[in-house]
Amino acid sequence: MIGDVDLAPWAIVIADTWMWTPFVMLICLAGLRSIPDSIYEAAECDRASKWRQFWTITIQMVLPFLMLAILFRGIENFKMFDLVVQLTGGGPGNTTELTSINLKREAFERWRTGYASAYAVILFVTVFGLASIYVKALNKVKER
Repeated sequence: MIGDVDLAPWAIVIADTWMWTPFVMLICLAGLRSIPDSIYEAAECDRASKWRQFWTITIQMVLPFLMLAILFRGIENFKMFDLVVQLTGGGPGNTTELTSINLKREAFERWRTGYASAYAVILFVTVFGLASIYVKALNKVKER
């Protein structure tokens, strides 16, 4: 399965999902537990259906937590190195080669350390910039 060009990326996705689902579920559970029961009681008094309560209360109150989980997973996916190296080593071919694996190869196999350090700085600035934009969007969602 890991040696097949079509299935190797799916093997990594399955292993990564298996590894990180409990963390994401704990964040979601924390979001669900933070919703006060009085909001649901008020919605029932206003005769809101369960579907309406889900969309207007549950989703809106849990959305910042979901966005936080997505932010953590996005940053972690940019850093993903060990799982891919242990499972496929970036192969077969370069099917599962990530930026972190390419960075390691440039620095330690091709000995292009200057290029690799510039690559690492660009990768850091990209991740930091995207995370900053995402955090600003998260703060706007929290203010609603």
